[in-house]
Order: sequence, then structure tokens, then C-alpha cells
Amino acid sequence: MIQTRRDFLKNAGKLAVAASVASVIPMSAMAEAPAHPYAYTKLDPDATANLAYESFSAMGGCCIGVANALIGQLYPEFPVQMFGNGAAGYTANSLCGCIGGAAAAFGLYCPNADSKALLKELMAWYKESTLPMFERDEPVVAQVVPGSVNCADSVGKLFQATDIREMSDPRRIHRCALLTADVAKKAAELLNAHFGV
Repeated sequence: MIQTRRDFLKNAGKLAVAASVASVIPMSAMAEAPAHPYAYTKLDPDATANLAYESFSAMGGCCIGVANALIGQLYPEFPVQMFGNGAAGYTANSLCGCIGGAAAAFGLYCPNADSKALLKELMAWYKESTLPMFERDEPVVAQVVPGSVNCADSVGKLFQATDIREMSDPRRIHRCALLTADVAKKAAELLNAHFGV
């Protein structure tokens, strides 16, 4: 069938628009997203702890530190920056951002029921353990049992055990960087055990 000039111009216009859109939208954005849950590959718990510790300072806090260690390590293209708002108990001294970052990883890699079970186990460990355990750069000022998964309670126990009174105190910041490493390591251990790897 012979194409009319009008049809030719109309089709040419559609192609031009499609080419224009394709040139500004990254190919990765047009690709199909992986199905949930994402595939999990064994993480080395010690390497994960070190990455979480480094990410705490480099990326801006506990939540993003844990998320980068558990998610960014396996999926570098994943926008872990979205977890930057979890620091300081999601800016309200509520849930510890470390737990939030781990919860996101559990939810990404596991079906809902399994994710909840892992999160429950992580929270129990966090509340009952003497933390931080991780050692890096300089000694921690004090180890305490948080007794709660809330930032205010966890940091409050640190304040009670020391002369630290401000969130901006470098010793408090160092302690939370170490805690970030602890939570990332424990979460990696839980995921490895869950997947049998």
C-alpha cells in the first residue's frame, strides 16, 4: 500500500517524539524492574559491617549505612539515598535508623512473612545485646543494652552511662557508626541463615 504524504509526516512525527523521549530517559529507567523479592546472594558479615561503618559517615547516618551495606552492596544501581532520612530515628528519635535500613533489606529480599520474622529476630537481638560490639578506629566510650529499638531509648542509655549529653558529641556519633556496623552484620548473618548460604 502506498503511504500518503500526510501519513508519512504523521508517522515521522511519532518517530521523532519517540526518539526524543528515548534520548532523555535513561535506558535503565525504561527497563523492567526486577520482580519482588530481589535475588539474594551471600554477604560476608564482616565485610558488610565494615561497609556499613564507612557508609555511616560517607553517606549520612545509620539507616543509609545499613541499607548501603545490605542492598547497595548487591545492587549498586539501587537508590539507597532514599534511606538518608532515617538518621536520628527518622529525625524524631523514633525507630533506630539501623533497624529501618535492615527492615528495608529484609523486605526487598524476602516475602512478607519471612521479612517480618527476620525483623522480629533482629529487634529482639538489638534490645537484648550489649552494644556496640564492632571495633574500629577508636574505642567506644561505653557499651550498653539498648532495651528498646527506639533511637531515643538507645541513645538515652548511652547518655546515662556516660557524660555525653548532645547528639552532636563526636563520641555519640562514633558509637552510632559502630552500632550501624553491628546491625548490618547481624542482618547479613540472619539473611545468610534464612537462605542457607
